[in-house]
Parts: sequence; structure tokens; C-alpha cells
Amino acid sequence: MELESSGIRQGKEYRRILAVGDIHGNFQRLMTLFPKIGFDLEQDLLIFLGDYIDRGDENLHVMEWIMKQVRQKNVIALRGNHEQMLLDYFQQDDTMWRANGGDLTYRELKERAIWDKAIIDRWLVFLEARPCSYRLNVWGQEYFFCHAGVYPGVPLSRQSPEDLLWIRSAFYDHYDGEAIIVAGHTPVSMIEPDCTEPLFRSNHIIMTDTGSFMPKGHISCVDVLTWDFWQSDED
Repeated sequence: MELESSGIRQGKEYRRILAVGDIHGNFQRLMTLFPKIGFDLEQDLLIFLGDYIDRGDENLHVMEWIMKQVRQKNVIALRGNHEQMLLDYFQQDDTMWRANGGDLTYRELKERAIWDKAIIDRWLVFLEARPCSYRLNVWGQEYFFCHAGVYPGVPLSRQSPEDLLWIRSAFYDHYDGEAIIVAGHTPVSMIEPDCTEPLFRSNHIIMTDTGSFMPKGHISCVDVLTWDFWQSDED
């Protein structure tokens, strides 16, 4: 798996820089979140941090919506570990995906493929094109967006795809870099019990996964410049 990180871009022209955490096939929650954000494609930058699929039961709707959004100006969709597992399943016959929340997605795909035979190929092309990270410099402050986090002490330009997609406590407990890392992957309640809102940690980390697939969870969007955030409605 060789996925290069994006080069550093300048972000000072954006009014807001918005990051959306894990969605996990919950289309209804996503649709209650998005109108609250008020995304302006001319002034804002919108970054989805991956894990669009699995665990929920509306994976096709979520993926079709994400694929449509990235055709717009100023919308970035990164790769999550669940998207990587799907790719590994179809390309390398790796069965880990279906055992880790992917079985619902698999069944949805197979049902759709009966009459839409190209759907799996479309997904594979789209997901293969998703980068693992996105770097942005805003008035001298670097922001680094990825799904899971980074390995402390390793330059951002040399982070491995495995860490960007899978790392957990080694990142959020030990990172001490100057760049602000914006990630999802690990539900905030695993870091701070009973937490239901995005975490803004003192060691330059913003954690956005607020348990989209959990019974009382949310999908969250954070403005990384102001720390304002919005959340989906409760079911």
C-alpha cells in the first residue's frame, strides 16, 4: 500500500476550514448535520476524514453522496481504514473487512450489483484515488488532516499509510509536534469516557469521531480555525 501524502497547500483564502469525522453508513444522521454547517463552496474548504462505510445500514446512500460532493469545488475526501479494508477485500481477497463491520456494506453492494453491475468498479476507482492525508498552511500554522493520526517523531512527509489509517493511543497520548493534527477513527469516548463532542487536546490534536455508529452517537463537523462545531441530531 503506497499512498503519498499531499503537499503543503496555502489555506489563508478560506473563511472556514471544516473537517467531518467518521460517518459509518449513517446517512440519516449525515443529512441532519449537513444543513447546520452552511457550507459555502466559494469561501469554505470541506474535508471528510474517511470511514464513510460499514457498521451502519445506509452505506450506498453515503458513498453516492460523498462521490457527488467531491466533484464540487473545495471538497476533499480522504481514505479511512474501512475504505482500505474494502479495497483489500476486492483486490487481495483479504477477509478482514467483512469481519470488521463491512458485512452490511457487502450485502448492500451485492444487492445493487444485480442491476448495477458497474457499482463495485466505480467504488474501487473512487476509493483508490482517495489520499491518506491533506496538509495546509494557514498564516504560518500547519494543519495536517488524516483519518487516524500520525506516529510521533516521524516527519509528516514520511508518515506511513498504515499509521495514517490505523494508529490510536501512540498518536493521541504521545504526539508533541507543532502541526495541528485533525483526525477521526478513535471515538472520543475511548479517550475521555462519556465524551460526546469533538476533543481539542492541548497537544495540538483535534479528534472528530463522536461515535456515529453508536446508539447515542453523532457525526460531527469542526471548523479547525475557530473550534466551532456542529453535530447531527439524535435519532
